[in-house]
Amino acid sequence: MGIKELSSQLLSRIETIPVIDSHAHLYRESERIAGKFDVLEMLDNYTNGDLIAAGCPGDVLAKIVDPAGDLAERWRLLEPYWPKVRNGAYGRMYMRTMRDILGCEELSEKSIVQATKVMRECNKPGWYKQVLKDRCNIAIAILDRNSETNVDRELFVPAIRSHDFILARSRGEIDKLASAGETSIHSLDDLATAAHAHISRSKQNGAVALKVGLAYSRTLVFDKVTHYEAETLFNRIFSHLGEGLSWEEAKPLQDYMMHQSIRAAIDNDLTIIFHTGLHAGGNNIIANTNPTYLTNLFLEYNQARFDLYHAGYPYARECGVLAKYFANVWADLAWMHIISAAGTRQILADWLDLVPANKIIGFGDDLRHVELVYGHIYEARRNIAQVLAERVARGDDTEEEALSIAQYLLHDSPVEAFKLVL
Repeated sequence: MGIKELSSQLLSRIETIPVIDSHAHLYRESERIAGKFDVLEMLDNYTNGDLIAAGCPGDVLAKIVDPAGDLAERWRLLEPYWPKVRNGAYGRMYMRTMRDILGCEELSEKSIVQATKVMRECNKPGWYKQVLKDRCNIAIAILDRNSETNVDRELFVPAIRSHDFILARSRGEIDKLASAGETSIHSLDDLATAAHAHISRSKQNGAVALKVGLAYSRTLVFDKVTHYEAETLFNRIFSHLGEGLSWEEAKPLQDYMMHQSIRAAIDNDLTIIFHTGLHAGGNNIIANTNPTYLTNLFLEYNQARFDLYHAGYPYARECGVLAKYFANVWADLAWMHIISAAGTRQILADWLDLVPANKIIGFGDDLRHVELVYGHIYEARRNIAQVLAERVARGDDTEEEALSIAQYLLHDSPVEAFKLVL
């Protein structure tokens, strides 16, 4: 049997595995129903980055994705750039969604009007369940909407953040935290206590993870900082009412509060998720995101569970080594299948020789539009099937062993990493 036939045979069985989606950012269904969304606005979910990279000016892109504008005019603005980006994984995800969910085979002025009509007709209560459960076979998705815990528990479990406590560097920001938590913050210990209370409340409200997305704004090096050093910086914040500490000055205080957040996550049995690797939108410092910078945290907090999103791409091999080194670290392919499908297949093939199967998480959609989740899981299952077919063809695994690996990637590994009760 050839690779293509073997891959197809495996795929048909992989599609029956209920998927744990490790990373979602979906709009509330109520927002979708109340809002004015269309198929060109949907390009603002990642394909926009490729359009900018291809030379589309920012002001033109803003008009393309603005649902308040005329669809025909917006298509005319997009038309010169679409052939330049449709080759990429983002473009393929978008078109797979357009074809299979919205009935649009190719983009044209006429087809986008019809596809938007279909999209808006579907945009009613129950649409999320229809897409996620019925079309995608997703058992549950871990939803990151900052610290919102009021989510549809049939479809989602929440991840929360403690960024505001870590990044606070002015008196005004600290006063807002105190007001939101209905407490007083006058000392470093008060700030740490407030952060712990926020994380504890979130756990009580159903959170399963603490998400750390700080690689967008700073390095992932979180040094061990003394209480005295951090308290000195905190006290400087209270020395005046105006502008607070600079980013450079604030790093030791941030590092201290990151350690406090990890301890609170451990106390509340929350998995700690780190954004590592590629930034959405580009124009950032990729070197800040290397997951090896987190090694001191893995060594110190061996009772914690850490999930490294996005394969640390382009530091994917390093990410795999960390999952191999540390029993409490998982390597996660969230977002990867639509960053580079070919790259993801190479990464997964490497990881499956390097890392225990129960330490690899195979899918996280990382999207705002529910329709696009379909296009993403479509790519993900085919990537996994192809990699496993190649392993079977080489004699590395039997077909049944390959399917047990797929079960780990799509279901069992994230259940273990996040201690999910389904």
